[in-house]
Amino acid sequence: MYITPLFFPNLLKLQRKSFLTFLKYGIKKEIKKLDITKNKKKLLVYPNLFQLNLPTYTCNECVITSKTYNCELVIPIRLISYKDEIEWITLTNIPIMTNKCNFITNGSPRVIMSQITRAPGIYYHKENENTYYADIIAERGNWLRIEIDKKNNIWMKVKKVPKVPALMFLQALGVTKSNLIKLLKYPIPNQNHNLGNFKSQKEALEKIELYSQLESSINSRNLKNQNKITIFDRFMNPKYYDLGTRGRIQINKKFNNIEETIQHSTLTSKDFILAVHFLLKIKYKIEETDDIDNLKNKRVKIAGELIQSQFGIGILRLQKYVKDKLGNIKNNLHLTNIFSSTPINTTLAEFFGVNPLSQFMDEVNPLATLTHKRRLSSLGIGGVNRDTATLTIRSIHPTLYGRICPIETPEGKNAGLVNSFALFAEINSEGLIETPFFRVCNGRILYEMGINYLSANQEDKSNIVPFDIKKSRIGFLSKNKIAARIKQQFKEVSKKKVDFISISQLQMLSVATSLIPFMEHNDANRVLMGSNMQRQAVPLLKTECCLVGTGLETKIFFDLQDNVKSPPNGFISYLSLKKITISNIRNEHKSFNFKSNPLETITCIKSKSRNFNRLKYNLKDLLTNSKESLKITNYMSYVREQKIQYYIKQYNSSNQGTCSVNRLTLNEGQFIIKKNPLISGLSSCRNELALGKNLFVGYISWKGYNFEDAIVLNEQLVINNIYTSTHLEKFETEIKKNKENSEIITRDIKNISFLNKKNLDKNGIIKIGSRVFSDDILVGKLLPIETRILSPYRKLLYEILQKQNDHYRNTSLRVPKYKRGRITFVDYIKDKGKIKKKTEILKDLKTIKIHLMQNRLIQIGDKISGRHGNKGVISKILKIQEMPYLNDGIPLDILLNPLGVPSRMNIGQVLECLLGLSCFYLQRRFKVIPFDESFGFEVSRNFIYSNLYFSNIKTGNNWLLHPYYPGKNRIFDSYSGLPFDQPITIGKAYILKLIHLVEEKVHARSTGSYSLVTQQPLKGKSKKGGQRVGEMEVWALEGYGAAYTLHEILTVKSDDIKSRQKVLTSILNSETIKFGTTETFKVLIRELQSLCLNIQFFK
Repeated sequence: MYITPLFFPNLLKLQRKSFLTFLKYGIKKEIKKLDITKNKKKLLVYPNLFQLNLPTYTCNECVITSKTYNCELVIPIRLISYKDEIEWITLTNIPIMTNKCNFITNGSPRVIMSQITRAPGIYYHKENENTYYADIIAERGNWLRIEIDKKNNIWMKVKKVPKVPALMFLQALGVTKSNLIKLLKYPIPNQNHNLGNFKSQKEALEKIELYSQLESSINSRNLKNQNKITIFDRFMNPKYYDLGTRGRIQINKKFNNIEETIQHSTLTSKDFILAVHFLLKIKYKIEETDDIDNLKNKRVKIAGELIQSQFGIGILRLQKYVKDKLGNIKNNLHLTNIFSSTPINTTLAEFFGVNPLSQFMDEVNPLATLTHKRRLSSLGIGGVNRDTATLTIRSIHPTLYGRICPIETPEGKNAGLVNSFALFAEINSEGLIETPFFRVCNGRILYEMGINYLSANQEDKSNIVPFDIKKSRIGFLSKNKIAARIKQQFKEVSKKKVDFISISQLQMLSVATSLIPFMEHNDANRVLMGSNMQRQAVPLLKTECCLVGTGLETKIFFDLQDNVKSPPNGFISYLSLKKITISNIRNEHKSFNFKSNPLETITCIKSKSRNFNRLKYNLKDLLTNSKESLKITNYMSYVREQKIQYYIKQYNSSNQGTCSVNRLTLNEGQFIIKKNPLISGLSSCRNELALGKNLFVGYISWKGYNFEDAIVLNEQLVINNIYTSTHLEKFETEIKKNKENSEIITRDIKNISFLNKKNLDKNGIIKIGSRVFSDDILVGKLLPIETRILSPYRKLLYEILQKQNDHYRNTSLRVPKYKRGRITFVDYIKDKGKIKKKTEILKDLKTIKIHLMQNRLIQIGDKISGRHGNKGVISKILKIQEMPYLNDGIPLDILLNPLGVPSRMNIGQVLECLLGLSCFYLQRRFKVIPFDESFGFEVSRNFIYSNLYFSNIKTGNNWLLHPYYPGKNRIFDSYSGLPFDQPITIGKAYILKLIHLVEEKVHARSTGSYSLVTQQPLKGKSKKGGQRVGEMEVWALEGYGAAYTLHEILTVKSDDIKSRQKVLTSILNSETIKFGTTETFKVLIRELQSLCLNIQFFK
């Protein structure tokens, strides 16, 4: 019984819910903290009446004009003791989440990653055999550590402050020595050191080391009082210290402290006593230490909460700013002079621009975008440091099941620190990750009661079994004794004692991992690579659905919000690549066969400044439900109709330069149901995610060309544009304007041939549709310069060459090196950031953006991959007549090395290609659920063989399943026409083209820039660097005995300055090249001389 789809949540629900919570409650909560009183002047703020105005620009306009998509936050404020009038003040401009769950700042789509950190509260640890410590973590304020060392001394540590005896610290807070001994029920080790000889609070305050550094700044007379105030401020003043609601609840539960209320968000002297008391319990083996890696001790902050915390910091800055203004301004008190939106705007801009959790959105393909939004990071402010993070933090914990994917994580320094949410994971009000389960009662699964979400803390108290155990169709567990999980351990229990069961086999996996068929047959490292490489797949010009999938491809497509969806039911009255019109019908016939659906009408929103009609761009924001109903009998006969128009942009670029080409999948006059997609866009086919192509694969060695993961490809894939991808780049130029000189956009540029100007229009701007190559002019620009006074000999030279003295310098925008393509669009941006049409006058232009589109064919050097971590680089492209072919004459598309399977242990690729082979001949597609052993022993293998057997019967191709070597076939050599000696594995596999394209990496250099110190060529394509000849390359040349070649590479072609300047002259004059001293050797000598070694060299 597979019922998971019924309970699939929206994959972006967490992000939307978090940001809406911030808008509804978070803003109000932070504004309430604004308390401004200065010189008997008080500002009264009304946080419940705040308003958010509509954004001035749409998302598309913000991207084009490099602006931030935000809305204005206004709030009523009254200044007491001045006027009794209430004024509406602009507090800040808050960046708004788009319907795709991203933010647009300065024209760039960005994503706020979720952060997982330690939850506020107290946690006990054991460092070694005799050392124990407790960490008190607050939402805001310093960490505090109470420690028992190996000498049985109890210390209290605070960051950047010397440690002090903990019990002495309690005496300083007012707890007497006699009360301490009474309250601590267990014997205090080393009493003389820990308690000291202090009789009163004053003596403890005077001697405590914590405040030794304050002695220079505080009068000796006021030392005691000042110390007490400092203790109070550090841990007991809400302004400087806040445990938070979650922290207070955790401490109360830990110590069974019923007296303290949740509202008490600071530490009390009782909390300190109970903390020391519990530490003594652990010392005497009565209580156990905490597992900090358990998810019950961690909490998640999603985008809304992270922005709220930054907004709170901005409010504090604004409070300080306004108080300073109130103190300085004596006359002409006006709220507009006092308030400024700068403090909060600056704080939010810092967060979106600098914070490591705010990242440039990964838009290589839709899966990469979705995964990026569901990322979970342990890094950032308040998190761990990647350089000091231990293996324990990075490892997989049992509580991750159903909450965080144990597989999908980056390779490298961030391994285990950056993860992804599991498919069904939810976040509760306390910030804990929950996962759903079905309740089990007396051995029967209660499907009818729905699902129960459990956190890691709740899960510890229950017996839980996995979904893939044997059970009947109506939900009875088959076995009497079942291996169940309780408190992170597996035990065999009776089926009547089982409390919960998982809801799906996919429950523990992330989105990308769940797209890999037969992933349970692969090594986990290869599944990790497969998950990561699916996010690197380039969108192809011709998309194709996978023959073997997992069933989640459609769900991902519909949850992305990248596709234009129909809001009402209706029929398509007009259809083109630029515009789609849907007629929403209101029929007045009484008889109808369909159920009534609410009719959604359109309203135009008016802002204060102008009529704001957003119908053209954000239709979803304007739709509101009306009381009328839609009654349909025959949709072509209607009384009244309401038309909705969608304006479509055919080419959409991404942050990574990939391009989506929107394709029409509907016909004019076709009836369409609400929320059905109107167009097929980026990496989609038949309303499914489509990242690659189904190819005929053969596992065979081919003349050494597929040695070490190299791949041999069929030329037909290049000719038929099977792996052709579209890339869109933007080039922009700013028209510089000042009082003296301003740049001129013109077509009339001297010393430029007609061929170089043929694609420019009359204004000097490239025409849309023009094909351009490297160094072609995109925008013709001239900058006026002062006329130079020519010397007599230069005047003579100008007369001979018939050259004129230039009054302008050519500053035209040109196509960069190695770039080519076709111009698809040109954006004209005015001074005020508005987009203008080409037909208007170009005087007030500020910026021109040129969009260059390029089709890239697959070629040698490109990287391709399967879904099972089987990646490789194309080493050879063979003609179709050179490729091996099957019994029915079909040539193979791709040749893989068979040695890439056994050592990597990714058998899933073999199972996929064999099932894909049967799909091709049966003309069917299969959706395979991972972990299918619950349906029987070796189900995957039996299922594949049975489908190959059906293919034999249906097609009459008896070679598809051979009785002696099932799963293998004999193929034919294209050169001789004879079959190969041994049968090989062939099939249909889903292969992806990755973004690591050779065209972006290949680079050549003859001469170029050199390093200042070593005088060696620089590194990298961007710096026009050279090719590195390292230690192993030197060994290779030594092995061939190429002494002169090696000498030349390490001297003349590297850092022998004098010789490399004379080498060209020596070659032209047929002279022997003379070698000098290399700069690296000179640097080495200087290094040794700096160590006071008297080293000299002589000629």
